[in-house]
Amino acid sequence: MRQGVSRRGCHRAFTLIELLVVIAIIATLIAILLPALASARASARQVDCLNDMRQIGLALTAYSNDWRESLPYPNWGPVAQQKGWLYGLGVDTANCTPEDRETGSLWQYLEAEATYRCPSHQGSFDGTARMTSYIMNGSVVGYGRLDRPLRLGQFAGDAVLLWDGNEQPEFGPPYNDGASFPREVVPGHHANVTCMSADGSTTAMTPSDFFALRDSGEANRFWNVPGRPNGR
Repeated sequence: MRQGVSRRGCHRAFTLIELLVVIAIIATLIAILLPALASARASARQVDCLNDMRQIGLALTAYSNDWRESLPYPNWGPVAQQKGWLYGLGVDTANCTPEDRETGSLWQYLEAEATYRCPSHQGSFDGTARMTSYIMNGSVVGYGRLDRPLRLGQFAGDAVLLWDGNEQPEFGPPYNDGASFPREVVPGHHANVTCMSADGSTTAMTPSDFFALRDSGEANRFWNVPGRPNGR
């Protein structure tokens, strides 16, 4: 009786060409997926940034409710010697620390360190950037013409009071206080500019839309001092 020859255990190995094809397919998939993953992470960080600003907006509303609708001082310009939204009196902004934000007007309403930092804003930090990534609009004190902050209810609902932006050195030392003119700012730490408005809403504005408003000579969401024809 003839014994059958078993083929069990006989395996055909991959050829070098087949292995190279598999590696090429994997590399192609990685090249396709990595940008999508990076974009998803960037979008998630922007959502977190908008949520941070929304929380700051709630703190501003709570503050104004306690102070007859007055907004806090913005740590800026001629009224910089007043306790402001970000830090209090005696803080050396050139040598400040993250803990100095605890001296500001909003800290008792928002005692959350991470909320003051855009997740895409990575160190090293200089000046007031050690305390926060966000900048208040100097329109709160009429860009220096007023000795007291305006009331929250005086602003149009879509008037931008806070943004995530990078201050530019052509107008002075960047991040040297807690507020600025709109013209001092360029898009911040995302592809879009994240903003918080007087009604507490937040938005991500494209750079082209931001620059169109920032560089306009007319009153708009950024140049928004109430009662001023050009918003300034």
